[in-house]
Amino acid sequence: MDDVAHVEIDAESELELVRYLNILSTPTTLILDSHGREIGRAIGAPKRQQVIETLSAIRK
Repeated sequence: MDDVAHVEIDAESELELVRYLNILSTPTTLILDSHGREIGRAIGAPKRQQVIETLSAIRK
């Protein structure tokens, strides 16, 4: 998807951000809309299909 960005953040070096986002375990995947609002969260490694379905839902 050309309009989707994937960003990895090192939780250990970004503890303040981890606390702010209430991330309690890693990996945690946050799915944000174009305004930066959280619209989905997966604890553990999400399956590719889960991510695609979530992204497709917000495009409608």
